[in-house]
Formats: sequence, C-alpha cells, structure tokens
Amino acid sequence: MLSLSTAWWVLPSLFLAGIGAGFINVLAGAGSMLTLPALIFVGLDPIAANGTNRIGILLENLTAAHTFYHHNLVDLKMGIKLALWTLPGAILGAIAGIHIGNLWFQRILVIVLAVSTATMFFPKMVTGEPTRPDGDASPWLYPTLLALGFYGGFMQLGIGFLFIFALRHFLTRDLAQVAAYKTLIIALYTLPTLVIFAWMGQVHWGAGIVIGMGGMIGARVATRLTMGRRGKLWVKVIMAIVILAMAVRLWV
Repeated sequence: MLSLSTAWWVLPSLFLAGIGAGFINVLAGAGSMLTLPALIFVGLDPIAANGTNRIGILLENLTAAHTFYHHNLVDLKMGIKLALWTLPGAILGAIAGIHIGNLWFQRILVIVLAVSTATMFFPKMVTGEPTRPDGDASPWLYPTLLALGFYGGFMQLGIGFLFIFALRHFLTRDLAQVAAYKTLIIALYTLPTLVIFAWMGQVHWGAGIVIGMGGMIGARVATRLTMGRRGKLWVKVIMAIVILAMAVRLWV
C-alpha cells in the first residue's frame, strides 16, 4: 500500500505542481521536472512516483489534444497512426522502469534531471529548411517514434522536447501542429503504461488524480496562451533551482 505524508500542504502542493506541469508540458515539455520530484518529496519512492505521474500526463494531454482537435490542428487518423508506432516501445519501457529497482532508477532520474535542467539554457540550434514537403512524414519518423515510446514508457521526463525535435524535423515545421500531435501521441501511449504501473501496484491514485486535476487546468490555459521570452526565462531559472536542489537530495 503506497502512502504519502499526511501534512496539510501535501495535496495543495501536488495540485499546484500539476498546474505548472500541465502548462509547461503542452507548451514544450519537462513538466515532469515539477511533478516527479514533488511526488518523491511527499513520500513516494521513485518508481511509484514514476507510475503515479502517468495519471497527470494522461489527463493533461487528453485535455490539450481535445482542444487542439476542435481547432482543426490535428489529423486524428494521422495522430493515431503515429501513436501506434510508440506503443511497443512504451510498453517495454514501462516494464523496464518497474523492474530496474529504486536505486538504479533514482540514479538515472538524477542524471536526467540535471541534463534536462542544463539543456534549457543551451542556445537553440538553427537548421536549414528541409527539402521534404511540410506535412509529409519522413521515413526516419517511425523508428524515431519507436525509440521515443520506449523512453516515454520508462521515464517520460523531458519527452516533450524530444517529440518536438522529431516532429519538427520529420513531419511539420508548424509549431501549433507539432504541439497538437505531441499531446495526442503522448496521451495515447500513456494509457497502457499507466495500466502496467497500476497492475504492478506502483500508482497512488489519490495523489495522481490531484496532480491530474491541476494538469488539466494548466493544459487548458497553455493551449490558449503564449509565454513571452522573459516569462520563459523566469520559469527556467526557478525550475533549475528547485530541480537541482532535489537532484542533490536524491543523490546523497
């Protein structure tokens, strides 16, 4: 039986973390940099936190995908086709994430947290325009989705950035469509991974639903708002401080 701290601030904190994660995940990615450490901080072990986090991921991406669909930004048939390519990898990744053991998962999580934080401050690479017509999928997209599915099933953290990179280079340069396909793909492959984690007893439903409710609000707002450059910088700085501090706490 998974248990959390009973302090009064636990559920409000998870709800706020969910709002922030939902907002950030829809706009870019790495919202799990807020929710995973928060779940660990309130008492879950790393693997249970990884499983519980999938509830928020599912609900916020379903919310965003629904909104994008009604704004005609996603071809549902194409989105499902792309998501199907991620499913084998996602299922294998979830199984690996459960059986790797808390110590190894904790070490990998710290490394990914540190790398994800550092890369937020790297300058963006400028690439030339592709010769492939925009909207036509490159043959490289499908094996890339298979690999991304495995990582998403295993950890999920920072997967949004990787999907943005893959979809912009191998499908479309339209950022709105990239975000729309990204949220639909993540929502669809998250469902079986959540089932696997739940089957193995690695999901705290109460905490996950609280984060998910916050995530739905954040996702709803993110589909309608665009953050300015200064706002993004403050988010990055605050996240870097919190996550690096949590990484140190996990490592020692």
